[in-house]
Amino acid sequence: MPAVQSAREAARRSQCVNNLKQLGLATHGYISSNDCIPPAGANGTPTMPGDSQISQSFSAKVRLLPFLEQTAIYNALNMDVSGYYSSTLGGPKNGTVVTTTISSFNCPSDGNPANTGNANGSVPAKAIAPNNYCQSLGTERRYNGNNLNGSAWFLGNNANVGRRVSIAAVTDGTSNTVIFSEWIKGKSGQNRLRDPSVTEYSGTTGLGAGGTDYKDFQACRSASATSYATPWDYRGEYWHSMDTGRGGTYSHTMLPNTKSCNGGIGANGWDSRVCAASFHSGGVNVLFLDGSVKFVKDSVNYVNWYAIATIANGEVVSSDAY
Repeated sequence: MPAVQSAREAARRSQCVNNLKQLGLATHGYISSNDCIPPAGANGTPTMPGDSQISQSFSAKVRLLPFLEQTAIYNALNMDVSGYYSSTLGGPKNGTVVTTTISSFNCPSDGNPANTGNANGSVPAKAIAPNNYCQSLGTERRYNGNNLNGSAWFLGNNANVGRRVSIAAVTDGTSNTVIFSEWIKGKSGQNRLRDPSVTEYSGTTGLGAGGTDYKDFQACRSASATSYATPWDYRGEYWHSMDTGRGGTYSHTMLPNTKSCNGGIGANGWDSRVCAASFHSGGVNVLFLDGSVKFVKDSVNYVNWYAIATIANGEVVSSDAY
């Protein structure tokens, strides 16, 4: 039986790698058409009454749909309304789309549901469609003049998070820079206080308050489940959303398969201490901007993990360093 289980997991891991490679090909298709990496969402002033964010606040995966042979889903999405999914905002108009499961957005090794509830505003009521793949923000922006330093950027011309990222901007090299990785989906509140792989804890310091990324990592790692009244256990819900921990982004502040800590979850996509995580033994799959997928071990040195997250910090990292 162990041999059979091992073979099955090898097949599932191979499919996960293929899913990320498809995202890589789609990303380069988008770049060829738009001369930039797909935006991870939007930051700006409201454009409609009741809107909490600018329209276009959708994840990068939404923008990749036409390059993944999912044009029908893309055309069905109403981008004139908010990507924030509630019964009064994007819900009624985009109910069909955001309850449609895209198989290539889900790792077959992860059977967690993310959220077993129905999508807000969907008529008739339908289950929320989950996802495992997330876009890299880089490291904590507060140690970089509040500017993002990863491959993610946001529409809206914000001086700190709205700097358009083209391939020319990736001076560290596309083979040394991460764009997507994976996370473990939540258990829909079923295991909040017992399973660190799916729970978002509250950190002992605020975002960027520790002094360095590694100190922030240490603070989160020492956080306890009881330090936050309602730890969040719905990671991977709403693949269309730009939100950290939902359909959007993760951070390299936390090392792979460690704790994630609350910060930005449900509020925006440009702040995070959500880690990359998987059920693959010993590490996570990571998509680089050159389209290659590599397996990064849990034991990766934090210096190298941080280095492959940034687009233009000048680090030199060999492929055997992770």
